[in-house]
Amino acid sequence: MEWSVPRKKIVQREGEGFGRRLAKLREEAGLSQKALGALVGLSPRMVAYYEGRSALPPGHVLAALGEAFGVSADELMGAKPTRAKPLHRNQRLWRRFAQIEKLPVRDRKELFSVIDAYLDRHRLTQRAG
Repeated sequence: MEWSVPRKKIVQREGEGFGRRLAKLREEAGLSQKALGALVGLSPRMVAYYEGRSALPPGHVLAALGEAFGVSADELMGAKPTRAKPLHRNQRLWRRFAQIEKLPVRDRKELFSVIDAYLDRHRLTQRAG
């Protein structure tokens, strides 16, 4: 006797494959392909590739994309309808994060120590007040 695990049925709306859903989420979030790539560790070219394909990307990429948009992998794949979750991200801030990622490791560490000091100070003032 052979056992098999039932597969989830992926709901495909006409004209809306994985790539179209990904592009729609990215556009709704107000992100460029470059900005999304910086968030999830992909090149803008790979983001464009996944947006143009109907096949699904590897699992680790799906997980990173889902986390970036605040949706599940099922929602990204079309097994569940996507919940509208607007991202309220400061685009200027995210562009700066992308620039920070390009700095040498030593410079990033110095910058992080300054940021951590500000964050610690903020936490202390929040507790006191």
